[in-house]
Amino acid sequence: MRYLKLQLTYMKVNLKSLAIYDLDFYFAIVGMIIQNVLNIVALRFIFNIVPRIKGYSFDQLLLTYALATLAWSIFRCFFINALNISDYIHKGSLDTILIKPVNPLFQLINERVDEDSWGDLLVSLLLLVLVDSRLHNPWYITVMFIFIAIFTSLIFLSLAVLGNLVSLFSNGLSDLAETTFDFFEMSKYPLAIYSGGLKFILTFILPLGWVASIPQERIAQRHEWGWLAIIPVVCLVFFVLIYQLWRLFLKKYQSTGS
Repeated sequence: MRYLKLQLTYMKVNLKSLAIYDLDFYFAIVGMIIQNVLNIVALRFIFNIVPRIKGYSFDQLLLTYALATLAWSIFRCFFINALNISDYIHKGSLDTILIKPVNPLFQLINERVDEDSWGDLLVSLLLLVLVDSRLHNPWYITVMFIFIAIFTSLIFLSLAVLGNLVSLFSNGLSDLAETTFDFFEMSKYPLAIYSGGLKFILTFILPLGWVASIPQERIAQRHEWGWLAIIPVVCLVFFVLIYQLWRLFLKKYQSTGS
């Protein structure tokens, strides 16, 4: 209950800060629309050359893209500050967070938001609705995908935290968190296009396949409803594992002033 109240307080403060950048919000929506249109045009161009890729039609591939984009936009809205942990370490700001009686990762995640991310979220939701309409998926499929995206966004959060672990040993001089952007690019395509070894890695080690490819295949195509429980559990288990690593590395962290 305490953390729920803190979360609501952080959200109020962050939403007030967003009000300062009202024009940025509208520009972000326009920018996201242009970016997604260009990405879709690129996909369309590929399919003009190759009508089907590993058995996927254009609309099916577009759905995978929409699911990955939605999970990524949720990550940007609520967890984007996880990419900046190395800056806190390098500047010594992490020391002040560690002495507060609140979970350090919780504080780091909630200290700032990205004003552009809400436009990204709106565009990704519209894209998902349009793609589901093109595929003639019933409305409840769209609701299921939104529910799943809340959990699959934890995969991006986990990867961002994982990339920051090296910063705890190098006092912020090294940072792999930015690779999360590259992981997002990989999640936008079906697992079927990757080689066997890479497919195994993206399924069982760095579970990017669970962001979009597996939900698209298991729920939209095969209507296997049990995956509505399996996918959130996998996301939560992966996050808990990375969080335990974070706690372990944090114990070995040495202050920049030590």
